[in-house]
Amino acid sequence: MSGAERIRRLLDDLSATGLRVRLTLIDGASQELLYDGLGDVTSDTVLEESWPVTEDMTIRVAVVQPTASNDGSALKLIASCVPGMLQMERELLFFRNQLASRHGEVALLTSVGEVLGSGLVLERGVAKLLAELVEVMDASRGELWIVDESGSHLMLFAASDVSSGGASVDLELSRGPLAEVFRIGVARSSGPQDGTELLVPVRQTQVHGLNTSMGVLKILSGPDRILQTSDLRLVSAIASQIGAAFENRRLTDESVERERMLVELELAHHLQLKLLPELADFTDFADIAARCEPAESVGGDFYHLFRLGEGRLGVMLGDVSSHGYSAGLIMALTMSAASLVVRESDRPGDVLRGIHHELVRKLESTDMYMTLCYVVVDSARNRLLYANAGHPHAFRVGPVESDRLEALNPPLGIAEFDTYEERELSWYPGKDTLLLFTDGLSETMRADRIWSDDLILQAVRRFADGSASDVLEELFKMASLGDTPAADDRTALVLKQ
Repeated sequence: MSGAERIRRLLDDLSATGLRVRLTLIDGASQELLYDGLGDVTSDTVLEESWPVTEDMTIRVAVVQPTASNDGSALKLIASCVPGMLQMERELLFFRNQLASRHGEVALLTSVGEVLGSGLVLERGVAKLLAELVEVMDASRGELWIVDESGSHLMLFAASDVSSGGASVDLELSRGPLAEVFRIGVARSSGPQDGTELLVPVRQTQVHGLNTSMGVLKILSGPDRILQTSDLRLVSAIASQIGAAFENRRLTDESVERERMLVELELAHHLQLKLLPELADFTDFADIAARCEPAESVGGDFYHLFRLGEGRLGVMLGDVSSHGYSAGLIMALTMSAASLVVRESDRPGDVLRGIHHELVRKLESTDMYMTLCYVVVDSARNRLLYANAGHPHAFRVGPVESDRLEALNPPLGIAEFDTYEERELSWYPGKDTLLLFTDGLSETMRADRIWSDDLILQAVRRFADGSASDVLEELFKMASLGDTPAADDRTALVLKQ
């Protein structure tokens, strides 16, 4: 029930007692008859009085009481009620109008998250938000300017209407208000002849707390609209939401990029392992077990096997001087080159020379090198023929003694040779074990504070009667690091006949 209705009900109740009242509201030069119970009555018994309601509003009351003695009690009753009711009505009307005028702002603020977080491209979402902001503020145009990657220019990112593509402001040369607000990070307003201009800095607060200035939100009103303090609060709130939206997009992009990289790394890991030969294809020749564990998703360790005819088998193991993508690329190129070179010659020295000739330019360009050992197992002649370019971990392990397949040349990539040396060792099928591994395996084992291959050779002898898989499993068990990630790729190959 409104204040006017309550007043009319009060006066209706009083008229039931015989009281006759006329109520007039005087607002400036205008008058409004709110209640008339006197009609045309004119009498000396009519009492009349006026009271202020507000600074610019007065109420006039005329009363005729039913008794001959008109003591003014009715006037006192009305004076105690009516002005307060009217003042309350006026205040309610004022706040109702204020709420109505702010309804658009409230609706805009509640929809900001939905607009900026929707599936729209961020530029289109910001443009839509600016159009709504301009409508709510009864402004003429809204613009969002964003600093470019170099930090030297402000670029027009989005506008409430059709924006002028490619518009920019040189931050080093410009002394205009747009560049100034970006540099000092403080909002400002100005009053050009065609309307008021409000500029609010847009900041991007990252998860680690760093607050960086990323742009300026610009609102231009029409000539008949002067922006107020409340408008500054609204625009600042929108600027804050826009900054949060850009930070959310940055975090989303980073998350998507991380997911993409993880998928690619996992794919590269599986592809690299698939480059390694299938050991099951060589069970008719020997009992072979091998394992390659890259320190990262992709590594530089590898092993390779080749059927050479006349009952011979080529066994290769290499260790690129790094790990990760670069080492993985060299590893793949080496395996490819080895497959081609082995077809041309089965001499170990010729194979190493051919591989180095194929890879020398790539190794030099990456400042990498590679240790490589290639062994030809010739069981028909009871011999091992090998060439070794700087690889220290290659052994023929016998029941009592072991022979190291010594490095006869420096690693590939350090120097190129016309010939790579070869050497021959005896080989006794059923008694001897060929063991090749990389330093990533041996460096996880200590004996008397000195890195040593002795522990590995002792383990091979302990499993002399076991399978190659038993030996390999024991070696990696001894080199287990628990939950600690390996610092280097770890690879080993065990061959028994």
